[in-house]
Amino acid sequence: MDSKDTYSKSVQEQKDLAQINADLMKNIVQGKNRSLEHSEKWMSVNINDIVNQFAPGAQAEVQGNKVEWRDKEGKVSIVADIGGGYLRIQDLSKPFRAYFDLKGESVNNYIDAKGKQHGRPKAEREALTHFRIKYRSEM
Repeated sequence: MDSKDTYSKSVQEQKDLAQINADLMKNIVQGKNRSLEHSEKWMSVNINDIVNQFAPGAQAEVQGNKVEWRDKEGKVSIVADIGGGYLRIQDLSKPFRAYFDLKGESVNNYIDAKGKQHGRPKAEREALTHFRIKYRSEM
């Protein structure tokens, strides 16, 4: 079973559980709404490729409306949203929530043409760190 199979199975199980758990249902719906509102700005990715790149050999763990794969060193986590069908690559080495782009780099700042560093706006950061999970047929 690959990461996509694990994710898909977890989605179905959690959606079934949400039928009797109002808090879980609320979180799943919030993820779906977030995706509907913003996903046109997100790149589509193959979840198998992302897990293999950042957390090879990791086993998925379901936590509420999220499925998570952690690398062996505990520095990176792939966090997939069940309701929204998207994932983020979290940098666990920071004491705060920080996310990577597909290169494994922080997108918090950028350097302008004059060499000056600037903070990147939240909407721009989020567009660079949210990735829509491809359907199996797209992989």
